[in-house]
Amino acid sequence: MKTAGPRGRHGDHVRELDSGPVVALLLFEAADCLMAMPASEVASLQAPGSRGASADEGGASVAWIDVDEYFTGRQSDGPWLQWGRGERCAWLRVGWVVEVLACEIRALAPMPGCFRAEGRGGAFWAAGVRGEEVFLLMDPAKLADRRNGLTP
Repeated sequence: MKTAGPRGRHGDHVRELDSGPVVALLLFEAADCLMAMPASEVASLQAPGSRGASADEGGASVAWIDVDEYFTGRQSDGPWLQWGRGERCAWLRVGWVVEVLACEIRALAPMPGCFRAEGRGGAFWAAGVRGEEVFLLMDPAKLADRRNGLTP
């Protein structure tokens, strides 16, 4: 079954989605780039400037990662996102949250092998398009592993 998609805020043409698998992605800006992560992995959001609440539960060390600083060396003043997947979690600071985007899985293009290799580019699974803008689908686990000195 096909349904007409809404016109986007950037004047996107009306798109048709078929019944293929769709994932909800939290779209955000960091390091002067649009990035995304699975929205189901975002547990909470803290306002910009607040880092007072302890995310360390049960004595486990939780990584606090400023995504701007990680990729560019410049600190962000945006909100903190609490990311979690199974037993793993981290707090990620982003420039700003754009929206939650429904994205067909088949519309995502896997990152080429040279970009998935060791280094900061290895933190991304795929690239997608929102209107005329490209975004990178990030794997927060890779950032947390690197921050904690683990090799992915």
